[in-house]
This record gives sequence, C-alpha cells and structure tokens, in this order.
Amino acid sequence: MSSCPTTHCTVALSVAFTAVLGTAMASNSLGPDWDGDSQEDAGNKPQTAQKVILETTDTLVRISGKLKGEDKSGGLAGEELGDYQDMYAIVVKEPGQFSISTLGPLGMATFDSLLTVYDFNGEPLLGNDDADNGVSGSFVGSCTSDGQLFCIEQPGTMYIAISGADSKPIASNGESAFAWTADKLGVVGSAGNGPITDWTFPGETGEYVITLQAIGPIPPECGAENTRSCFEIHAAPYCSTPGCCEAVCSIDPFCCEVTWDANCVEMANLFCGNEDSLLHCGHNNAGSCSVTHANPFCEDPVCCATVCAIRPLCCDTTWDQACANIAEKLCVAPCNQECPPDLNFDTQITGADLAILLGHWNQSGCTDLDGNGTTDGADITILLAKWGDSCFD
Repeated sequence: MSSCPTTHCTVALSVAFTAVLGTAMASNSLGPDWDGDSQEDAGNKPQTAQKVILETTDTLVRISGKLKGEDKSGGLAGEELGDYQDMYAIVVKEPGQFSISTLGPLGMATFDSLLTVYDFNGEPLLGNDDADNGVSGSFVGSCTSDGQLFCIEQPGTMYIAISGADSKPIASNGESAFAWTADKLGVVGSAGNGPITDWTFPGETGEYVITLQAIGPIPPECGAENTRSCFEIHAAPYCSTPGCCEAVCSIDPFCCEVTWDANCVEMANLFCGNEDSLLHCGHNNAGSCSVTHANPFCEDPVCCATVCAIRPLCCDTTWDQACANIAEKLCVAPCNQECPPDLNFDTQITGADLAILLGHWNQSGCTDLDGNGTTDGADITILLAKWGDSCFD
C-alpha cells in the first residue's frame, strides 16, 4: 500500500513506542511547542489544516489545543458543522522514530481521543483509538500494530489529526478512511477508499496535548534559518540558498511543499552548480537572462531554471546566445508596478526606457502604459511626461 505521484513515491513510517521529555501541558510560546489555539482555528481536512510553520527550529515536541464544538453564542466554531476535529500539517523527520500520543503524563486529552495520520495527499496512513486497556489516550507509532502490513518509511510533510473517538474520518468514496476493527487497541492502516474528505457525526470535545517524536515544523520559505543545504537530502521542504531553492521549486513544487528529496538535490546540482559554486541560478552577479555572458546561470532564478531544464549547458558551461534566446521566448519579465514608465527598473525615466518602448511598438505588454492593448503614441506621451524624473521623488 503506497501513494506515488508522478516523480515521487510516498511509502510510510516505522517506529517504536517512545516517550518525549517535557511537561504535560504545552506552553503558549512558539518554539518546540505549538499552541494551536493561539493561531487561526485548525480545520479538519488537509486543505484547511493548520500548518505548523516556524523559522528558527527544526524540532517540535508538543501541540496543544481544544476541540470547542458549538460555541456558547449558538454559532459554530471552526468547520461549518462545529469544531470537533483538529488537523495539523507537520514534517516527519525520522520515520523510524516517529510517534504521536495523548497518553499521560506527557500528553493528555480531557475526552476519549482518536489520533490519525495522513500523507501529503490526504491519503490515510495510520490511526489509533485506545493505546491500552483502561485508557482513553491514543498512540500512533510508525507501523500498524502487527508491524508487517504497513509502515511509514519516507519523511516529509504529512498531516496529523485529533478527534473524539466517535468521530471518524470518511474517505472520498463515502466509506471509512481507515480499516477499523473491533479491537480498539490496534493501530490500523488505510481502508483503501481514497483520501479523507469528511468525518462521521461529532464526537467528544475538550482540551488536549499531543506529544510528538521525530517531528518538526514546516519552514516558512526558501532560505529560512531552519532550512538545510540545497545539495543535501532532508525531510523538510525548502533549502537554504534562496535563489537555488526558488529555481528548483519553480520546476518541481514538490520540493517546497513536501520534502527536499533526491530529485530536488539532482535539480540543485543542475541549476546551482555545486555547494562550492560562487554563482547559481538567481545570484545577483550571474548576469541578465536575456544577454549572453561567459559564466553559466542568470540572475532570475525561475527563468534560469526554466532555461536550464531545456538546455542544461546554460547552467553547466556558459550562458550563450541559445540560452538568451530561450529566455527571451519563455521568461516574461514582470512590469514595474510601482513606476510603470521605468521599463528597465533603474529608477530613472530616460532614453533607455524610450528605446525599450520603441522596440515594442504596436505590441502589448509593459510598454503599453495606458493599457489600451498596444504600444503607441499615447504611451510615448505618458513616458515623456515623466522624463528625467526619479521613481522615488
């Protein structure tokens, strides 16, 4: 049982029953702990899940929150049927050590909890009702309870959810998402009915603390403090060099959405040279994408990656005329929103801008300053009215 998108395959996790050091209740400060109630309410499906996004740490120890049900004013909290389930997007760092738990003394729930895990597509992976006889807390490690049917084996962005024991996830075909059995103590896998799309009737509500093992937050962006080298496989999405990261993700968004895997590293080697390179896609000194230059790469990371995906020589040897021609055809530069007549982005309205305008005569695009669909005399009038001005005067 596995989920395989076009060039990536998510299989799943393997783990032992391990404890996490810390206090029973999570603090309100963001760091290795995450207070779900200090953010917007966590939804109950992947598209509305609360993303645990932090930029200075790669470790997450606890998530605390509260299932509120109906609010006291008579309205509904959270999802349209009430706040009866919370789902979080997190990063599984080391599948072999992964676990989530509401067992005391480190975790807790004031209700009979149910914990479930999903891959980045919302496909069910693992779920548990009761961790042991006589307890209402739940525990999910990396494998189904027999240890053979299914284990999470690959790291990356996944979803974890908590609900009352009577509120269970429903798959896309309208049937149960998980293969629940009469044994409430079992850790079960997917029922093979598709990704989660809904939940059964509301369950119990209350406060909870989920303790986490081998889990981290999602970095906020390329180059964030808690990202790692673009030339190294790692669990979290994004990597540490912004231009290289943007170049790779413009070709394969998976690298900035799920995990930085071997395919991402391979593209980094293509678009960014290597870890010792002085230049890479997006480097300020790499040169214009539309002009030939002796060195490889160019200064626009997305354009650079687009060109090099077609002609690898452009990121390997030199940015020749063929590279510039591809860039001219495929890379449409954004218009200057702050100062439209400044067509070359040098902050001055000069003859260089007039030359660009005349070079696009009778064409649409950024030189069509009055927005009538074509570059003509009216646009020259607009540009000349700003002649010699600075965009920031």
